Amino acid sequence: MAAMLGATSVTSLVRGVSSGAALSSSFTGDKVRVSAGVACAVPCKSVQIVAEALRDGVGASAPWDAQRASAESALASLSTEISAVATEFAPTSLFGLTEGLESDEEYEDSEEGEIIRVDNESVDDEDELAVANLGIPLAVVEALAKRGIEKLFPIQRAVLDPAMQGRDLIGRAKTGTGKTLAFGIPIIHNIIKSFEADRTLRRSGRSPRALVLAPTRELAKQVEREFMESAPMLSTICVYGGVSITTQQRQLQRGVDIAVGTPGRIIDLIDRRSLSLKDVTYMVLDEADQMLAVGFEEDVERILEQMPGERQSMLFSATMPSWVKKLSKKYLKNPLTIDLVGDSNEKLAEGIKMLAVSIPPSAKRTVLSDLITVYGSVGKTIVFTQTKRDADDVASVLGRTLGCEALHGDITQSQRERTLAAFREGRFSVLVATDVAARGLDIPNVDLVVHYEIPNDPETFVHRSGRTGRAGKDGTAILMYSENQRRTMRNIEVDVGCKFERIGAPQMEEVLHASSSAAKAVIQRVHPEVSKVFLSTAESLLEKEGPAAFAAALAHLSGFSQLPAPRSLITHEEGLMTLRMIRTEELPRAVSARMVMGVLADIWQVAADNVGKIRIIDDPKVQGAVFDLPAEIAKELLTKPRREEDVIESIKKVPKLVDPEAERGRGSDMYGRFGSRGGSGGMRSSSSRGGRGGSFRGRDSGWGSDRSGGDYGRERSGRRESRGAFSGVCFLCNQPGHRAADCKG
Repeated sequence: MAAMLGATSVTSLVRGVSSGAALSSSFTGDKVRVSAGVACAVPCKSVQIVAEALRDGVGASAPWDAQRASAESALASLSTEISAVATEFAPTSLFGLTEGLESDEEYEDSEEGEIIRVDNESVDDEDELAVANLGIPLAVVEALAKRGIEKLFPIQRAVLDPAMQGRDLIGRAKTGTGKTLAFGIPIIHNIIKSFEADRTLRRSGRSPRALVLAPTRELAKQVEREFMESAPMLSTICVYGGVSITTQQRQLQRGVDIAVGTPGRIIDLIDRRSLSLKDVTYMVLDEADQMLAVGFEEDVERILEQMPGERQSMLFSATMPSWVKKLSKKYLKNPLTIDLVGDSNEKLAEGIKMLAVSIPPSAKRTVLSDLITVYGSVGKTIVFTQTKRDADDVASVLGRTLGCEALHGDITQSQRERTLAAFREGRFSVLVATDVAARGLDIPNVDLVVHYEIPNDPETFVHRSGRTGRAGKDGTAILMYSENQRRTMRNIEVDVGCKFERIGAPQMEEVLHASSSAAKAVIQRVHPEVSKVFLSTAESLLEKEGPAAFAAALAHLSGFSQLPAPRSLITHEEGLMTLRMIRTEELPRAVSARMVMGVLADIWQVAADNVGKIRIIDDPKVQGAVFDLPAEIAKELLTKPRREEDVIESIKKVPKLVDPEAERGRGSDMYGRFGSRGGSGGMRSSSSRGGRGGSFRGRDSGWGSDRSGGDYGRERSGRRESRGAFSGVCFLCNQPGHRAADCKG
């Protein structure tokens, strides 16, 4: 609802908006948006608007100096916006609101230019994406064909025509959608055409015609590589810090066509008068949102100020924070926005499978190795850690069984480049990196990304995960989290707009199978001439041992000389086995950890004394739970006689379990076991039940008799008499006076 208000007809603008604090400030000559009222134009010189608001983050009310504004009709709802335009603006802060609130963003969005939204999946005409049909120079077409690029992605095709026409562009695209070629092809095309028209432009010592700014040295090198491989006929330079500036100065003196670099080194070269921007015709700001994240905003603006006014500018970014929007408004002329993101929160490229696995901190490194073996055995894997120390430690552990190197800020630039080159060439398969490598890594065929720790923010998660699933290929990203990080994991789903598939840690059979497949692939890569050297030994072993010798060689090549120790399916702790207990008869109450302990005590007291974590199965059709025992005790328990209603069996996969928070509501502790009250577990027995953490490990149990052998119904001699009359409650029928073993219904 909008109303035009005169200077004398303003009496009740925000009646019904709020009965709370009055928000006021004096203003003139600007557009102001208050998120809680009607839209109105106010020609009077000063008004007072009453509404709930914040001043510098604190609720406040400061009256404007003149009469109270009024609207003829009351507000329909609190969700309508108040927009006021006045004639005098005092220097007080605008409602005390800080920059970046929703109203500011909406105001910025309302002034955006032309927008083209592109679906990166559906294409009406495949011929339109064919490189040969784009009208670009034949030499470029042939260079792209050598790289296996015969058609473009939709963003590249959408950018091509307006970019070749010289229009300023904003490319908003998800990580891994081919943004580099999107601006690279138009620049290459236009520079080559200009050289064909005027050969004197290729003089020695020429200044660059194109400048590409990137936030990281890795991304800058990736962009340089794209230009060099797509247009080897042009001279391209990449400049960044951490290496000698003298070599870069000498190359610039010889003359270059395209300069790619990080803002800091570009500024250094400008200050030394080694780099001139006077001839820059094409400017690209790549990964613009990350310029802000790494603190390059001042350098970027300084560089842009020194460029010719007549130039084509292209800005590419996965997200559009306020600084990027302001930058585009200040330095781009009537830009066309190519949008592959739209209104969706989803910022990940299609084709990335999102997995999440809950792992206790003590088991993370062991499970990490198995995750890589099962999900990334045949390709490249990048593991992201939060700290440099973690990167070194994890790389050291993984290096015992997998080819692995670390990459972080303490590594010299020369060593960083050697490491990345070896990783690209496949000389090792696992790279453990901190977030210094999350942006700009040009690593083809990365099959798996593992978040060893939950990143600090959703953007970091997106850009880590974006190292796989690039250029339309499939990939997998796995998030490792602990139980107390479940809420954070769910927040990532909401903020990023993705959905994790919950998985368990790989089991022994999965690891062995994946390892054998990887070993087979390794064997097939051995040079035939090398194989001949071992042929006679292989024939001798095969004749003597048969296929078992070959199988043993595969096992050893996979890193297994002994069977792996069993591992809990619940906590992933080695040496434990997870069993499932199902009650086949209907119970008068829900299954609980207390009930599981009672059944185990009735069958074999040793099992009850050594039980680990207990979790309840989340299935309305099943009354049961899963629990951990030391492997040898678990195997022995499976041989013990038990009631027909008590089905206990080993499992290879954990069923859906009740959320730990819900289990605590049932009376279980945070470990899935029943929390003791006053050391007795809530029982009316005088026997000790406290044990370790309320886990009911006391041997003098009121749960029932030991069933270690002999007739299932026979009490262990001497136990019943020494305890006297039973004063507890049967966990089956919840009635006092008898044990579960004596329950008759």
